[in-house]
Amino acid sequence: MMLWLFPYGLGGIGNKLQKGHISDIVHKRHLLMYYDKRFQLDPHFSLIAFNHEQIKESTTAGYLLAEKPKFEHISKCFMEVDVEVLSDLIKRMEDGERVKPKSDEEKLCFQLIKDLDHVGGFVKGSATTKKYMRNKIWSLILFKNAPFWFVTFSPADVKHPISLYFADTKEKFSLNLRDENERYRLSAQNPVADARFFHFICEMFIKHVLGVGENHSGLYGNTNAYYGTVEQQRRLTLYMHMLIWLKEVLSPQKIRDKIMDPTSDFQQKIMEYLESVHIGEFMTGTQEEVKHHIEIEKIQNPNYQNPIQTLPDPPPPLCENKACDKKICYNCQQLETWWQNFRKITDDLIFKSNVHTCRGQSSEKAFKKDRPGCINKHGNCKARFSRNLFTQTGVDFKTGALNVKKGEPWINTLTPLVTYLLKCNSDVTSLLSGTAVKAIVTYISDYVTKFGLKTYSIFDAIKSVFNRSTKMLGGSLERKEKARRLITQTVNCLTAKMEIGGPMALLYLLGNPDHYTSHEFVPVYWKNYVREVLKCWRSEENMEKILSEKLVLQKSEQGKYVGFSPVHNYIYRPKIFENKTLYEWVQMATRIKASKSNKVESEDKLDLFQYKSSENIENYKTRCSEI
Repeated sequence: MMLWLFPYGLGGIGNKLQKGHISDIVHKRHLLMYYDKRFQLDPHFSLIAFNHEQIKESTTAGYLLAEKPKFEHISKCFMEVDVEVLSDLIKRMEDGERVKPKSDEEKLCFQLIKDLDHVGGFVKGSATTKKYMRNKIWSLILFKNAPFWFVTFSPADVKHPISLYFADTKEKFSLNLRDENERYRLSAQNPVADARFFHFICEMFIKHVLGVGENHSGLYGNTNAYYGTVEQQRRLTLYMHMLIWLKEVLSPQKIRDKIMDPTSDFQQKIMEYLESVHIGEFMTGTQEEVKHHIEIEKIQNPNYQNPIQTLPDPPPPLCENKACDKKICYNCQQLETWWQNFRKITDDLIFKSNVHTCRGQSSEKAFKKDRPGCINKHGNCKARFSRNLFTQTGVDFKTGALNVKKGEPWINTLTPLVTYLLKCNSDVTSLLSGTAVKAIVTYISDYVTKFGLKTYSIFDAIKSVFNRSTKMLGGSLERKEKARRLITQTVNCLTAKMEIGGPMALLYLLGNPDHYTSHEFVPVYWKNYVREVLKCWRSEENMEKILSEKLVLQKSEQGKYVGFSPVHNYIYRPKIFENKTLYEWVQMATRIKASKSNKVESEDKLDLFQYKSSENIENYKTRCSEI
């Protein structure tokens, strides 16, 4: 298919004749990292390869769904949908009406969106995977209480020297500044570099800033958990939204009670902590003063470099002599010089990457699509700038909210060290203040996993699939097969409408995650479990209406067939764990295969299981149950 890239007989993807056959996705990753970057620089290979993977995933999921008992009901819903009702819903939603299904026909149309999740959950980048991320965030909140910090950062891929090195074909790394045309050309020609650079920045942030897996605490404190989701911007580059939990943090209500207590010094201490890790202003002056200093620096210093296009300078070693004279101590003077440069460079970065500038609506259609204005029809900024200013950090005693000192209306709160290290736009917000913590967390969990398509766009995709499948629907195929094809085609159509860009597609092809988390999430098959429990209260007459639990049959070494079911894994457990709730049991237990050396009598099996389970006591602390 790509003869101009690799014109050799045995080099094709999926060729099973070659010795040492590997899977398609592994083969694609190998080609993307080919030594001369021919596959990285090809404008078609990455998107075609990713689309190929999506189609395979949706097709496989469609066949798996067709074998499940619930597919009979799903196929009935798909075959009975009224296209005219779909058209009416699309028109009403496009006109701005907030539609709530009333008739059975309208409810059936909305049910189709839920039914698509059975297939979409297997497809990378689909709307269903976004819903799963939201469920995981809620599970982590239930498991670890409310998060403390909300961090957003957008790596400057077209300016950072590491990203440009990944995009270039030169082997030697160089810090020489490149002109604008070369930077944008390199970045546009090689989206693999954007995906690799973004993954590198995220890993470094988690490792060094949050202190995960290191022998030092994080910048904000001892990190207890984190969950970050990856999104693509309008220019298709990637950015991160991350929620951060800290160890031994009080609940939001307890923090509010202590803040409102006039006899406690907690209020002063938490204000000092918040001011030490994030600010809402420049470090060396006002915005106008910083702008003036930058302009003078450009004129007076011929060696001035845009700090976004450079790497951060590490600080000099600390002075270990506590009794030294700081005025003459070389190490102390070096450190003070470094801090002065740090504040100056950080302000330069904030001015170049964090200051919001409102853009009005343009009359040109192309301009509105590429760089839409932020002014709405009421004349207000959609991003809610300018921000409220506070001369000092204080408590609003009416709401219990902590208002951090803020001197600039056109920038968000940020952490200077994060800005200095990442050299890009960032936003850092504290969440544990005020009375609306639940509303804030709900908004954030919805925002960081938002889906790019409107409901009427989903209905329009379903309608288009029905319109071009009239010949198939009128054919002699079974209803089950017709419904399976409709679902698969609809999921593929929705995936195409998502307009996933090159960096996001290559993120999946390279095996990099679309979310970063500290915890493992164990799914709980809740409906199956409830159905099994209800059998104890159902009469024999109603037993036939309850669908029996499906078993996965596996052949043992002795030639016997053994049935496995998730429900049985919930029910049958050692007596020492029978007082554990289902939530706790799912976190702690891991089903393993006994080795031949552990073929013991039934009386000893409990001891073996106790030993294996005791190994998981520590591991379960990092596992969440997701219903």
